[in-house]
Amino acid sequence: MTSLSSYPWHICGAGAIGSLWASALASHGANVTLLLKDTAQLAQYQAAGGVRLLEGDEQTHIKPDALIPNSRAAVNHHPQKIKHLLVCCKSYATLDAILPWRKYLTHDTQIVLLQNGMGSAQRLQRALTHANIYCAISTDGAWRKGPFDVVRAGDGETLIGSFSDHLIAAEIPAAIQSLCQPMVNEPRLDIAWRTDIRTPMWHKLAINSVINALTAIYQCTNGELINHPQGRPRLQQLCIETQDVMARLGIVPLGQGLPNTAVRILQQTALNKSSMLQDCQAGRPTEIEAINGYIIQQGALYHLPCAGHKQVCEDLRRIYAI
Repeated sequence: MTSLSSYPWHICGAGAIGSLWASALASHGANVTLLLKDTAQLAQYQAAGGVRLLEGDEQTHIKPDALIPNSRAAVNHHPQKIKHLLVCCKSYATLDAILPWRKYLTHDTQIVLLQNGMGSAQRLQRALTHANIYCAISTDGAWRKGPFDVVRAGDGETLIGSFSDHLIAAEIPAAIQSLCQPMVNEPRLDIAWRTDIRTPMWHKLAINSVINALTAIYQCTNGELINHPQGRPRLQQLCIETQDVMARLGIVPLGQGLPNTAVRILQQTALNKSSMLQDCQAGRPTEIEAINGYIIQQGALYHLPCAGHKQVCEDLRRIYAI
């Protein structure tokens, strides 16, 4: 049995999910280092005094090392290289976030991408041709009260699997195997290895593609989309298009079908605002290109028009001028 304390983890992307993982790993004995963007984010981290995670009535406070690229601290701190890298930044920011740390990566660095959408792993593999890339998807919920101040909104499950073609799908690296061991104390993460990670990645992408953009366009909660007079018919059309693309690619369909699954998730998360709606309201870039844009791109390989997906992309850009 492998131990978390045996493997140092660097975490790139210290938002809600990155902070949740940093708190859980550090609390269970792992040596965690945060890789921050710039001096401004480092100043925020120092002002916050570390990472705080609120889960129910329990608060966890950790203060791992935090580095920024090309700083004296980074140079001094890294006679040891980055061997295990967890990436929790937005999909569109992946290359800009990782490439400044390129000289610290070992030849066998294990990079785990924990993000919404698809396409970033392919772009990263092209940039780092020999990189060992793994992908993860999660149903954990967390949101930020402020910089490095996070509230856990719900326990979920995380699936991890190999992405790089040169990796053996059934072979679990020891460092990732250590993540899959049951965590006894809070904050806990429920992590499992998945031999075929692309199937659950597609399933999550499919659900996000028919929900997130529509909630942002109509500025509604998940529950309000269920009976929205314009949104609900568009959701049905997006489901048809997404299922057509998945069928052409040979992706196993969702067990209850995409329309039924989407409505069930909308009901279960009725009071939630999608991450895309939150990004739009905060004036942040969205992951529309990694979600609906990726489906359009894959559909084009089979001459599928994906008109509904193209329209939501156009509507989002028009409404929010993105």
